[in-house]
Amino acid sequence: MRPTTIPETNLQPSFLDKALNHFQAWAIENPQNLVSRSFLPIISFVEGTIANDPPYLDRKRQVLGNAFCCAGEVVLGDFKTLETALTSPQARDWRLGTSMLSSSHSPGVDQGGRNVLLITLSDPAAGGENHDAFRKCVDNYFFNEGMVMRQNDQVAQRLLNKLAADYVDRITNHNLEEFFNNDQRDWMGFLVRYLHYVVFGINPDDQATIRIITNLHYTKRGTLYYFAGSSILEKLNIWGFRQVPELVEQVATIYENSPALANFQENDPKYHKMTRRELAKLMVSLMSIAGLQGPLHLGKTAMGYQSLPNYQGRQTDKIDIKNYWDRLDLNDRSSIQLFLLECARLFMPVSASHRVATEPFTVTLAGKARTFPKGTKILIPMLLGMLSEDIWGKTAYEFNADRENLCPFHMGFNSVGSRHAGRICPGKDLALEMLTNVIITVGKARRSCLSQML
Repeated sequence: MRPTTIPETNLQPSFLDKALNHFQAWAIENPQNLVSRSFLPIISFVEGTIANDPPYLDRKRQVLGNAFCCAGEVVLGDFKTLETALTSPQARDWRLGTSMLSSSHSPGVDQGGRNVLLITLSDPAAGGENHDAFRKCVDNYFFNEGMVMRQNDQVAQRLLNKLAADYVDRITNHNLEEFFNNDQRDWMGFLVRYLHYVVFGINPDDQATIRIITNLHYTKRGTLYYFAGSSILEKLNIWGFRQVPELVEQVATIYENSPALANFQENDPKYHKMTRRELAKLMVSLMSIAGLQGPLHLGKTAMGYQSLPNYQGRQTDKIDIKNYWDRLDLNDRSSIQLFLLECARLFMPVSASHRVATEPFTVTLAGKARTFPKGTKILIPMLLGMLSEDIWGKTAYEFNADRENLCPFHMGFNSVGSRHAGRICPGKDLALEMLTNVIITVGKARRSCLSQML
């Protein structure tokens, strides 16, 4: 199927675009000013939440250029700057892209200890102490040969076959929406069982354990526990959120006692004396923020349930991903991975990261050169790199899994292809392998079912 031609856009900035950009530039330039300290946190929280919608940042870039301010951060969106940022050591703060994080709910800090939330820890070359050691501990105990063996064994295949059977059942009964939204079975149920079996060695048939894990990560929306404003959800008991702190501890205990940590060595100097409990709490945050959300999102996109974003002035949301899935050669794993990468390019599960300036820097915003101080938060909008016409040409908003340089320049895993400075997503290979198997197994079942329904 040939890509659809996407028209040029000619968007103009609104008064609000200009005013927000101008005020934030001034406030970030003068962080100690009382007006800055009063209003910038409010703007950071509100706009940071809005900017999680991919078209928001894309429109900002279209009307303001590659450099602008958003959510209390300086945004530098040209591809080369993004490439450098993702392949260089980073200083970090309490942010996940444009969103503000809750420092009091950070794993480790919430128990009166040291912070072990990896995404907030600076690299040693940028003044941090623990990131590399803690990351190495995660990789060695979880993303290892045992994980690869479990991903290729009969239990993992049985879970994939069950997922395909659930898909056929839902499509036969014209209830495919339930397949993607039921948190106890189908797509969500598969992810909880499969990932906890493969990563932790947890028995996917242990219903009591799976129920607790599901309750935290999906049912009670435990991901929000780590973000600013989650204390309000807890006080008002929205979605039963008062149960979340205790669920975090229960799931940490499950992880602590999992087969993956059966041979854990306490206080190992090469891991900066990380304790079993610290590692378990770290993994709760990792699974909640990324491990169970990224694949959930990308799977919904690749299986055609959720539309691609409605980038303003484009037609990307009109692309039917199911048509591409149905035409894939399901015996060609490399083609399937390219298909997944293209889905993730146009609709990134994680659209931005951040870094903190370790020295003053000068950049031109809205035609004016501004010098920002050390400590300024700088957004790393991988989304803008993935939509950059400088690298992808005029077809940047089209779907083309055969496009040149898709693998080496893909920024979907906090890296540039395989290049990074130690912060690449630890579950990249696991996620791509799992989703490839899903597209194959469910894809074959889908084709067989549809042929019988004709």
